[in-house]
Amino acid sequence: MTTKYLLSQVDKMPKIPKVVQELMDLVNHPNAEMNKISEKISQDPVISARILRLSNSAHFGRGKSVSSIEEAVIRVGLGPIRTLVTASALMSSFPQIDGLDLKIFWGTTFEVATLCKSLAKQLKADQNEAFTAAMLHNIGDLLIYTVYPDKIEKVALHVEAGKSKPEAQQIVLNTDCAKVGGTLAKNWKFTDKLIYAISNQFTFTQEDEHHQLPAMINLARKIDENWDAFSNDEIAKKDWLLHQLEYSMLGCDETVFEMMQEQRGAGRELAQSLI
Repeated sequence: MTTKYLLSQVDKMPKIPKVVQELMDLVNHPNAEMNKISEKISQDPVISARILRLSNSAHFGRGKSVSSIEEAVIRVGLGPIRTLVTASALMSSFPQIDGLDLKIFWGTTFEVATLCKSLAKQLKADQNEAFTAAMLHNIGDLLIYTVYPDKIEKVALHVEAGKSKPEAQQIVLNTDCAKVGGTLAKNWKFTDKLIYAISNQFTFTQEDEHHQLPAMINLARKIDENWDAFSNDEIAKKDWLLHQLEYSMLGCDETVFEMMQEQRGAGRELAQSLI
C-alpha cells in the first residue's frame, strides 16, 4: 500500500465542482473585483446560502438583514469571503465518509486553519494562503478513510501505543496523510507552495527555502492538540509554546500567546455555523 496506489483510487473521491474551482481562483486573484465575485458566487447555491448566513450572523450582522449576494459580499468583505469560499469548496466536496465524523473533522480543520491564519498575521505572512494551506493540511485522511476504512483501527492502535499519526500511517499503509494530501492538492491544481506545505508539514527543516508555511501549519496543529490540556494555567501554556521548535524557527514573539488565547475556539465556532 503506497501513496501511488491510494491515488489510483482518487476517482472514489468527489471532485471540486468547476464553478467552485473557478470561484477559488477568482477570490485569490490579487485584483479580484467584488462584482465579479458576487456573480460567480450566485452560480453556486450552497456557497450562496453560506455567504448569506454568515453575513446575517451576529459576527457580521449590522442593522437589517441582507438578502442579496451583492449586499452580503460587501458586508462580509473580501478576506472572509476568500476564507469561506475555500472552506465551502472542501466541505461541499466531501458530504459524507463512512467511519469519519465530519463534524469533528471539519471542526478540527477550521480550528487549525484559523490559528494558522492568526500566526500568519503576526508574522506578516499571507493570511489567506496560510488559511487555505491549513484547510488542506489533513485532506489526505479523507482519501485514506475512503479507500481503507478497515485499516483505520490499526492506525489508531499504533497511535494509542505512542506513535504519532503519520508514523502510525506509515507502519500500516506505507504512506501518510501529508504525502497523500500533497498529491491530492497537486491533482486539484493548487499552487506549488501549498502543495509543498501540505506534503512536508511533518518533515520540513529550517534549511528548506519554503519552511515558513509548513511550520505555521504544524505549530497551529500542535496548539490545537495540546492547548486545552493546560486548562487555565497560562504559565504552563507559555512555557510549552516557547519550547516548540516551530516557535523559534518562525521567529515568533510573546504576542503569539495572547493571539492564540483570543482565537482559540473561533475556528470550531465557524465550522458549526457552516455545516
